[in-house]
Amino acid sequence: MSQKTSEFEPAIRRLERQTAELIHEDTDLLTVVRAFDFSEVAVYNASEHEWNARYDYEPMVRAFYCKELAGLTTKELHEYLADAERARTLGFDPSQFDQDSTAPGRTTLGRAWRDRFPNQLKTFIQMSAERILGVAHELGNPLGMRALKPEDKSDVSSRSEQRYIDSKAKKVTQVLCEYIFPAMDLDRPDEGTRYDDTAFLELQSYLGLTNTAANQGSRLFNEETTRESGGPDGDTHLHYIKQLEAMEIASMVNGAVAEMVDVAKRYYSIDRHVDVAIDITYIAYYGDRDEFQMSMGAPSNKSYSWCYKMATISIVGDEVKFTLGMRPLLGYIPRCELVKQLLEIASEHVSIGTVYADAAFDGIGVIHAVEDAGFSYLMRKSSDDRVDRFVHNMDHDVAVKQNHEMEKRVAGDTMTVTPTLVGVPSNRKEDATVTFVTNLSVSDATKKTRGRTRRVMRRYARRWGIENSYKSIKDFLTWTTSRNTAVRVFYFGFAVILYDMWLLVDLLIQVNLDIEQRLKPRVPARTFLNIVRKDVPVT
Repeated sequence: MSQKTSEFEPAIRRLERQTAELIHEDTDLLTVVRAFDFSEVAVYNASEHEWNARYDYEPMVRAFYCKELAGLTTKELHEYLADAERARTLGFDPSQFDQDSTAPGRTTLGRAWRDRFPNQLKTFIQMSAERILGVAHELGNPLGMRALKPEDKSDVSSRSEQRYIDSKAKKVTQVLCEYIFPAMDLDRPDEGTRYDDTAFLELQSYLGLTNTAANQGSRLFNEETTRESGGPDGDTHLHYIKQLEAMEIASMVNGAVAEMVDVAKRYYSIDRHVDVAIDITYIAYYGDRDEFQMSMGAPSNKSYSWCYKMATISIVGDEVKFTLGMRPLLGYIPRCELVKQLLEIASEHVSIGTVYADAAFDGIGVIHAVEDAGFSYLMRKSSDDRVDRFVHNMDHDVAVKQNHEMEKRVAGDTMTVTPTLVGVPSNRKEDATVTFVTNLSVSDATKKTRGRTRRVMRRYARRWGIENSYKSIKDFLTWTTSRNTAVRVFYFGFAVILYDMWLLVDLLIQVNLDIEQRLKPRVPARTFLNIVRKDVPVT
């Protein structure tokens, strides 16, 4: 703690306590600022004795708290105070205003902060405002997320646009870290530890950025970090991760994702139906299989023999490819149970429209699970004798078979589903046909309906969004040779968190710039990771 921080600490804590007693989810900015009691703030009282200006001292101080807490520019502060009722609430005397004004002018405000406020007072206002925002964040008040709020930047010049992107990305990333990282509880002792959890999470971000293993990366991180106590070493980092259970880690990751979705919902309309894709990603494993619980046989089209597997469910579309949940595959689990679990996770956050899945999920149990949940689906159908006959007998380039009956025996009972079977020409192989099962409304009765059916089947291409997301997630994945299951699951889960956070930061930047959202990110992944590893607030 610096000498200046130590000097201000008692007064800052008093303001924090005042805020905590006053604030709740709906408390507005003016109510918070008007209630501050500066009677025991030495730096405030000392500056008051030296104040000699047209406008009273106390309302000017409160006005600049409004500026800091709401993230206003001096111009925006002037416009905010132009409302006479706001100005009076802060303590301004209307009789002091110019005839054509209801608030101090922009130049007056700028001069007060620049020339009339002592440096100590300005530092105190800025430091205490940040701590007050922390209280607002903990209590769920929107003040705590002011950096996430879209701004009108449609008139940003091309020359200053990149500076704005860099600045806004830093602020938004910091706020998201404050919300999301607390969900990653490493189950460490509350007292007697040298590092807090954020130090470990910063290190984990650094490992992903530099693609280094824990021991080497921790040494490099310790050389670069601005933390007074440095960072944990690699062995300490891995020790705490290894104490966690794989499913406990998955639950933490899904909880962190939930925090991001909740934050996003405050500013973006994601309550409409969204399309989701379910898939399994394979990550190569080259070690001794007998010593690693998660090692499983890899698909025949892979260049490696063994791998570990992670299942995810993600929003897929032209603009958003957001991972909603993940689950490690630790052994055999029926696909229908896996799908049920992932749909339950996603349904807590969004309203699901259509579920996409590849042929690995083709099965009666999976279809039954999706239909029971009440969702539409479009899945690749694997080949069998009945499907082959259907393709062979197709009269048109698009064919539809309503009520394609599929059944199997389960615990003595017969489970039956009757999806629609669809065949369409392949876009990749000439003279080949791709088959799907779906409960979407399709037909091959006329040329017009066949054209519509073909367009509906093309929606399946959205599923490739999840493949693209896996590529990006793996860019955030820390390199390791560890055979420990918890380490593997934690590394993948943390990569998912960073990937989702990056998407949200980039989306907000594009909204702030008031531009048509682009598939190409405005905030490069490495720029984002650099912010995380350098600027995560120390709690």
